[in-house]
Formats: sequence, structure tokens, C-alpha cells
Amino acid sequence: MNLHSPDVQVTDSSLALAYLKEGNARFVADEPMARNTNKADLALTKDAQKPFAAILTCADSRTTPEIIFDQKIGDLFVLRNAGNVADQSVLGSLEFGVKHLGVAVVVVMGHTKCGAVYTSHSGADGLSENLQAVLDGIRPNIAGTETEEDGTIANIKHQVEVLKANPEIGAVPVVGCNYDIATGEVTWL
Repeated sequence: MNLHSPDVQVTDSSLALAYLKEGNARFVADEPMARNTNKADLALTKDAQKPFAAILTCADSRTTPEIIFDQKIGDLFVLRNAGNVADQSVLGSLEFGVKHLGVAVVVVMGHTKCGAVYTSHSGADGLSENLQAVLDGIRPNIAGTETEEDGTIANIKHQVEVLKANPEIGAVPVVGCNYDIATGEVTWL
């Protein structure tokens, strides 16, 4: 069980990953940690944050890392956008998370039935300028994949490589995982 306190900086990436894996196991088993510490956690985090992991995930409303990994306020530094894309805003935010907040691990979490990947995989065109830009940014990452789910995995792996190539972000382990929206299980890549 995660005994991490939001006022203690976790610097061991193996421990940070263990917290995420244990938390997902609790979520899948529907046995979350006690949530009677919100006021205490708010008091501990009111002046500073010490997240142990950064998570880049999709904006999909079903992909809430704090719940999926059964963590508390202050534990995760979360970035979300359609298709979990490591764009400039995400890169800058993750650089901040690693360098200034001390996150021990960075995770790219995709998910099954990702609308951004599925729509990009279908070759959709003619959408709004901004949405088309998102899909066009994903399309090269999934080129040659046979199914939408293969595309999802390819996109996760691509985003992991983008983050690893950044010298500030790549200073800590960067790992990918895929969240199954039907079962709640996270599969580590």
C-alpha cells in the first residue's frame, strides 16, 4: 500500500513505479486506499508540491490518473491532451516537473478506444483546423499499423521516445503504458 506522504519527496524511480502499479491493482480490485486524509493532504501541499510521478495522458474523461493509480492530492503531476501528444506545452511542463518538482518517473499513458488515435487512423480530414492539427500530428506515429489499437500502442511508444530524447525529461526514466477503459487495468509497455 502506498504510504507516501505528499510532504516527502520520492526520488527512487522504482519506488515511484511500484506506487503506480500498486495503486492500479487497488483500483482494479475496487479496494482504494482510505480517503479520509483530504484535509491533512491539503495542509501538507498548500505551500509546495512534491509529486513522485508525471503522467502524460489523453484528455478522455475516462482516463483520470489520480483515480486509475489510486493516488492522493500532490502525488501526480498530470498533463492531458487528445491523444497524449508530447507537444511543446507538454514538453515545457514536463521539463518543469522533472527539474523543479523532482518527479522520479515520467509515464505516457494511452488507452483503449482512443478517439484521437482512432479518428487519425481512419484518415479523417476536413475537421476544424485545431482538431485536424491534432490528428495530423498523430498520423505519422501510427502509419503502417493494422488496427486502431496497434496505432494506440505505436503512438504511446512514439511519445515515450520523444520524451526520452529531451535531455531534461530523459534525465529520469520515461515509460509507457496502456489503460484498458473496460477493465481498469494498466498494461506496462
